[in-house]
Amino acid sequence: MGLLVAATSDVHSPRYLLEFIAALGRHRDACGRVRLFIFAGDMVEKGRVAALEPVVKAVRSSCRSARIVAVFGNEEYMDRETLFVERYKDVVWLNDNYMTLEYGGYRIAVYGTRGAIDRPTPWQRRNIPGIHRIYAERVSRLRETVSALRRKGYYVIVVTHYAPTRKTVEGEDPKIWPYLASTAMERAIEESKPNLVIHGHAHHARRLEALVGETLVVNVAFPARRDIALLDVPMSIGRLS
Repeated sequence: MGLLVAATSDVHSPRYLLEFIAALGRHRDACGRVRLFIFAGDMVEKGRVAALEPVVKAVRSSCRSARIVAVFGNEEYMDRETLFVERYKDVVWLNDNYMTLEYGGYRIAVYGTRGAIDRPTPWQRRNIPGIHRIYAERVSRLRETVSALRRKGYYVIVVTHYAPTRKTVEGEDPKIWPYLASTAMERAIEESKPNLVIHGHAHHARRLEALVGETLVVNVAFPARRDIALLDVPMSIGRLS
């Protein structure tokens, strides 16, 4: 028995809101079986906290049994994180931490983070003190936490906003790859071996799935797919004893 996961990112509500709602409508039958609906960041435009409300309502209407799990993107500004958490209490917000659940006799852990990029943007360098250290700490925490969860026998899904490998940003201008992805995060995934990684951020990528070591990495950015990703996750490990 598999776990059906729906995932998307970069809806930038209200920019792609109507297209997102139309995509939900196309998958109405499958949506009834979705148990996890993942928002991989940048679900709103420019920190607009209220703009997430129609997105959440649309998911609640179509995927009634799904638990919504979200990470912040660069458009959910760091200084507004508390506002998102307080307003959308039925969304599980993961910010360099994880949640666990049981499904069909299996133990699943979902680890969420904004992620990291190889080269902070000029705005980040000017406005976020210690941004290089922040990115390094996120990589280190993911590596350590995911490794520990795997040792405990969990099926581990990692959700990041920034791409954790350059493989799934192919199609974007190579000159901006350092602003989209993290080679350090790629090494952390190779070492910690999560079972599945989901990310966004790369709007114009053409290669939307790739392997990093043995781990499947999936780019779910809505502008790249023009659709919601539906992932039928096979529960081959993580069995409850």
